[in-house]
Amino acid sequence: MDALRWFALGMLLFPFALHGQYSRERVSLVLRGEEALQRQEVGAAIDAFRAAARDTSVARRAAAERMLGIISWRFYHENGRAREHFGAALATQHDTAATLVELARLAISEGRYRQAFTFADRARAAAVDDIARRGAVLQMARAVTEAALAARVDDAPSADHADSAAVASVVSELLALVRETPGRGDESHQLLLAALIAGDGAAATSGADSYYLVGVGDASMQTAIPATIAELDKLLPAWHGDHTRATDRARLVAALTRARLIDAAALVATPGAEVIAYAAYCRRMARTAEEYYRRALLGEGRQTDLTRGYIHASHDLWPRLTWPGATPRYYPAAVDAELARRFGTILQLGITGGYYDMHMAHVVGAERRVISQYGKRAAVDFVVIDGIVTNGLQSWAWDDAGGHGGWQRSDTIVQVRPIFVEHAISLWVSADTARREREEGSIASDSVLDWNLAQSDSIAYLPGVAARLRRDGRQALMDSLRRAGVSDLTLGSVFVRVASRLMRESSIIAHEGRHAIDEMLRPSLSPEEREFRAKLSEIAFAERPKIVMSSIVHPNIGDATPHGRANARVMLGLIRWMRAHASEVRGLLVNRPMLPQLPLLSDAQLRRAFRSMDPLALQPGR
Repeated sequence: MDALRWFALGMLLFPFALHGQYSRERVSLVLRGEEALQRQEVGAAIDAFRAAARDTSVARRAAAERMLGIISWRFYHENGRAREHFGAALATQHDTAATLVELARLAISEGRYRQAFTFADRARAAAVDDIARRGAVLQMARAVTEAALAARVDDAPSADHADSAAVASVVSELLALVRETPGRGDESHQLLLAALIAGDGAAATSGADSYYLVGVGDASMQTAIPATIAELDKLLPAWHGDHTRATDRARLVAALTRARLIDAAALVATPGAEVIAYAAYCRRMARTAEEYYRRALLGEGRQTDLTRGYIHASHDLWPRLTWPGATPRYYPAAVDAELARRFGTILQLGITGGYYDMHMAHVVGAERRVISQYGKRAAVDFVVIDGIVTNGLQSWAWDDAGGHGGWQRSDTIVQVRPIFVEHAISLWVSADTARREREEGSIASDSVLDWNLAQSDSIAYLPGVAARLRRDGRQALMDSLRRAGVSDLTLGSVFVRVASRLMRESSIIAHEGRHAIDEMLRPSLSPEEREFRAKLSEIAFAERPKIVMSSIVHPNIGDATPHGRANARVMLGLIRWMRAHASEVRGLLVNRPMLPQLPLLSDAQLRRAFRSMDPLALQPGR
């Protein structure tokens, strides 16, 4: 077991508006509760949502009751109370689809798959926009795929399965989503699983191709994924469920395993296969970690609970693995190496963001990189992971509103690929002209709120500033691609690839690379100081800083975590820089608070401001 202390995680957060469980109106009482959840302050979030539930605004009441329902079942396992809150949200007759989606999620967690499918299908019918429709279709799919995985992998057979017509409808809906936004992870993965269940090899091929449409890395990356996807393109069309030939089935299982699509491989494998045992282990580890996270956030969990859960699950898996002779004697230290060899598994326990937690996933690419900043160099192994089992406590608490993007330890940097792909695609999706009016309206109302917040707290999280930086960075990149000759027909795919690369080089290579440099130069630095310096490098070496500012202009500003304290220091430094260089910033009002005007800075000015705070950049000769 590799119990490590991680000094940093690069956090990339998706826009709240892209996630159905969050309010789509930036209203102060609901926003206060959402920010508290982002800081893992569950009690403060409940207080804010309760206040919003008493508001005269129907939108606030609906959003608040829905969030209270989510907290009740996810954090407290009070499912009956959750249903009461969801019922109150439905009674408002506002944003009905989002509430039905949450009812579907709750039903899936209880193993009530048909009920979940019904709720999700009702949500799809009630959806008034593409965000709500996507959320509904994904829950329809999960109701189907979780039922199949529970029966096949968890050995929990149930009559509560969707019928073949429902499965076919899910495949059809998912195909439509994938065609609309190819490369997006959730629908691509669900399409692969649902199509395998349906025996639809052609649709499964579309799912696998879309899942890895955005590549693992640059040409220098050592990865088997492109070759494996090419093999799957030949194997998957021949999939016809249980009627598939045994030899084709075995080859398909092997290829899906190499692609680190472990749950898909388990659906295809014959009973008793090693990959089914491993998939069951992954699902057990996810449940163990999530229960520990829940209890830890309520002050009830102990670190040893998570460690013991890992050891017990690994002990149970060991004899179920396929061995050439007698099963070797089990001991914990052997598990990591054996699973890494067979499945590319990476599993680490340690402190991240101030919390003891677990990250478990599968390596899909690696390369050797040399990081150079301010004349200092560090050689690192850069590893890309996918097939995420658990991505840490904070990612679970954020509930799809964000996630850990990577980490660094010694001479290794790890990137969590799905986070970057989703962030880049979400950025592109938010540029859709159909959403422009809504985005501008939201930014306008948020910006009014920003001034009020900044008057009472000069370094507060400002949602309007975050949205404006994201919008402006996105538009600048789109404009530059058009000037470079990219046609509107290919703009989306090029944008996503370029945005993914830009965020990787800034939020992972520059940020985590700075950790490697500091560990070499000043190993005694505190976690807060390490985070502060890494955030400075993240922006100072960014090609387009505004696109990657979301890990800094974030609700955790000033909280007790190393990230939160570092973000507060960054905000104070930006205020000082803006005041000192006011004459250089076009349109800056010196008699108004500084941070609401942060988007006025150009990318070049942001880089200068961040370098001005960096001790390494300020050394003589730099």
